[in-house]
Amino acid sequence: MVIPMIVLTGGKTGGHIMPLLALSKKLSDVCYVGAYNSLEERLCQKHQIHFYGMNLKNNHIPGIIKCFLKLKLKNVTAIISTGGYVSFPVLLYGIFHRIPIYLLEENVILGKTNRFFGRFAKKVFLTYPLEDMKKKYRVTGLPTLTQNLSYQKYLSQATDILIIGGSLGSKPLCDLAKQLNHKYTVSLIAGRYFEEYKDLENVKVYDYIHDLPSFMLQTRLIISRAGASTTYEIFSIGKPCIIVPSLNTSQNHQYLNAVYFEEQGCCKLLKEKDLDTDIASVVELLLNDGKRMQMMMDHQRNLVVKNSCEKIIEEIGI
Repeated sequence: MVIPMIVLTGGKTGGHIMPLLALSKKLSDVCYVGAYNSLEERLCQKHQIHFYGMNLKNNHIPGIIKCFLKLKLKNVTAIISTGGYVSFPVLLYGIFHRIPIYLLEENVILGKTNRFFGRFAKKVFLTYPLEDMKKKYRVTGLPTLTQNLSYQKYLSQATDILIIGGSLGSKPLCDLAKQLNHKYTVSLIAGRYFEEYKDLENVKVYDYIHDLPSFMLQTRLIISRAGASTTYEIFSIGKPCIIVPSLNTSQNHQYLNAVYFEEQGCCKLLKEKDLDTDIASVVELLLNDGKRMQMMMDHQRNLVVKNSCEKIIEEIGI
């Protein structure tokens, strides 16, 4: 007997991958389809999720078409995608084989892939409301891995400030550790810049933290990029934060995310060009203003939708 299967797809960055990993914990018989030798493949191995790899290195149309033609997925009942070019051949496969497709948008605007395939999707799940809300849109929040938090796991790593460069790393944010380590205790998640920064004095430097939500519990203030998955995890546990958006993102979505978060009272937005002059004063202001920090955490909780996984599963009917 062939068992019905749910296909998950989306890749390259943690913002595309982590919500699907969280969703997979609530589903049985899932398969993740992504690129070979990718972040999604490594994370699926870590979380023991069956992975189907494609030879897809970039978003060139010939490569996408080639992967689409080679795909062979049996007894798929639904495809759930978070976007990115990795998902393109899988969604084409779903349309061609009349498999229901569902899209999950992590940011405050629709990404290019989700915007293109939205017309074919049965439903589009949103993390935040959009200005133009269509009938098939549902605000479900973003699935995260914060359900099994451990308050004891990282007690020995407690610090004043945690700096997170995102799944791809951020050199400008890594440099902040040098500016702040003389006055505060600092932890730095350096990503691909780990080797360059691993010997920073008075800084605990990590290349990657698998249980980031539990790790974040042990800090007073977080400085982060505006990636969808990381920011939603911050808001889910409630931590005062300074958001420094990358300006090198598709459709400038990180900056638009950060503007929206600040308008909602969930963070303090700092532009990268202002870090050298403003970061020290902003950090001091927040760490010494308990009322301001508490208000920020209250606004974060108001923005987060609880039980996102369950809401999505209910909408799909699986």
